[in-house]
Amino acid sequence: MNIFRFQSATESKFLKRSAAPGAIRAWLVDMLCWPARFEDPRVEQEFTEDYGRRFADFRRAALVLGTLIWVCFGYWEISLARTSAVFRPYFPEVFAFRCAGALVATVGIALAFRLAFHRDKVAHWILLAGLAFMCLCLLMQTFLAPRPFNFTHFFVGFYLILFYQFGFLRLRAKATLMLTACVIALIVMAQLATQALEPDNFAAGMFYLLNVAVLGHSVNVNAERHVRDRYVAVQALAHSNDALQGANAELAQKHHDLERARRDQQAKSDALIALREQQREAAEQASRAKSRFLAAAAHDLRQPMHALNLFLAAADEALNARDVEASGRLIGEARKASGLTARLFNAVLDLSKLESGHVKPNYTSVDLSRVTEETIEQLAPFAASRGVALRYAKTQQKPAWVRTDADWIPRVLSNLVSNGIKYSDPSKAGRSAVIVSLVRMPNYVRIDVIDNGIGIAPEHWDTIFQPFVQIGNPERDREKGLGLGLSIVNAVVSLLEGHRLELKSIEGRGSRFSVRLPAADPFALQDAAILPDDAASLPSASSLRGLYVLLVEDDSLVRASMEALLARWGVLFDSVRSVVELDELLRAIERVPDLVMSDYRLPEMSTAHDVVRLLGEYFSRPVPCLVVTGEAGVGTQGVLPERCVLSKPLAPDLLIARMIELVEGSARGGS
Repeated sequence: MNIFRFQSATESKFLKRSAAPGAIRAWLVDMLCWPARFEDPRVEQEFTEDYGRRFADFRRAALVLGTLIWVCFGYWEISLARTSAVFRPYFPEVFAFRCAGALVATVGIALAFRLAFHRDKVAHWILLAGLAFMCLCLLMQTFLAPRPFNFTHFFVGFYLILFYQFGFLRLRAKATLMLTACVIALIVMAQLATQALEPDNFAAGMFYLLNVAVLGHSVNVNAERHVRDRYVAVQALAHSNDALQGANAELAQKHHDLERARRDQQAKSDALIALREQQREAAEQASRAKSRFLAAAAHDLRQPMHALNLFLAAADEALNARDVEASGRLIGEARKASGLTARLFNAVLDLSKLESGHVKPNYTSVDLSRVTEETIEQLAPFAASRGVALRYAKTQQKPAWVRTDADWIPRVLSNLVSNGIKYSDPSKAGRSAVIVSLVRMPNYVRIDVIDNGIGIAPEHWDTIFQPFVQIGNPERDREKGLGLGLSIVNAVVSLLEGHRLELKSIEGRGSRFSVRLPAADPFALQDAAILPDDAASLPSASSLRGLYVLLVEDDSLVRASMEALLARWGVLFDSVRSVVELDELLRAIERVPDLVMSDYRLPEMSTAHDVVRLLGEYFSRPVPCLVVTGEAGVGTQGVLPERCVLSKPLAPDLLIARMIELVEGSARGGS
């Protein structure tokens, strides 16, 4: 754009000067003043680079031609020395400067072919330096040669140098004018100092020399202006071509995009139809699977409930008949049926929670060796009742720390071991065994549950992990299990990060279930969960005596039970049912509470987030808050840490442990 502005400004200036009264003077100034540089330095630099590249070869050829002409004049001087006795004594000194000029011209030719001669600045330095030296040599020859040879044979050489300088080398007008002015000044000063040239000859020679300089300079100015105008025109044409090519490319791209969009739309339509068909089929399959699951769950729940009703009816008849022994036996059987119903109901709920995604793993460092020992100790009586030898192949005494969920991994191990015990081979009486072993690796720990039971055929390896599927129990005997153990194992392992379940089995020889768990850092065990089964490590309720707790619970039955429990523990408390009542209570209390316990979902569209916000407004130091909720997947991220959330129903021991943990943590943080 700066190029075009320069061109427009030049044309406007030209028209104004043509219309002015002093048009002739303006023409002379326009002819003799060298062209102005482009306004934009970047454009000027690009023009200079283009100028140097375009005339580099022409300048090399002109340099070679000028050197040949200079050498030819040396042969003329040799001939003159042979024929003229007057010139012969001056020949050695004059010829020495001829040789010096030829040597410098040869060096210039070498530099023109070796240096970056295509750069205009480098070319100007080489050519101007060579011309200056040639003029100096010619000046010395002129004032060393005798009359009239100094004028007739040497002074006229300046005309040739000027013609050569202005016409062949394509130098800039400003640079050539400066060099010409310096040469003319040196000639005048040399004449004034030596009077070597006759005055009439000197005056005539300078007249012609000045005319040659003026005409050559005007030619050089017009040549450079023409090159600049041509550069502007070429750039404008290139810009137009680029714009046209860009428009063509844009049009082609739009056409291509339109065609691709049409194909993409067609592909999306086909994919949408196929996806709808797949979704419909998947929905039908899921509906059928859900129906089968509900039907199986309803069937298995009806059986113990039916037995429970019959046992209770029989026990009632026995009591009416005053048969105490029979009624006690029947009530015991009813308790078994009730326990089976509870176990089945809890298993169905667990599987439903796992598959719905409402279970969020709580990763801690767990000693898998300790969990294995406790599981084997708990299931040893059951294995003995089935005549199965249950062994723990313990190879090392040190703990096996893994990163897992401390609540779910015991369930996984217990289900796998129980499964091995239940499906022992009756034909191997006295030889049935279940072996549990740990394999420690640098990055993971693998637990293997191996049995020599009835085994599983390969075609059943996938189906055994489906709910209520029992390969060796077609009669659905509840004594052989509920049919949900492996389903829960598969769902838990799929949920836990870095865990993997493997099965290898040979029908009639036994099975091996393996669970791979990621190893944990043994030096970062402070986050290890407190296992509910370790009663010795659980704190007692006496540690809570004297604490001041605020309870926020909207359910009156739950609130009453919590108040009764806190009172039995010796805890001082105030209870409210909503955030509004909590606000009123906080205005009146005189003691900062040690802990706040709240349900997550509260009246008037409030949540535990509002409770935490309200505590921050009233107290300068953080007050620990424990959320006890019956909702699955409560989003407290960013407000409360995961250990500040407990799910209903919960054991009192776990509630005590978590309350003490939060209160002591707050005390350490405050100190």
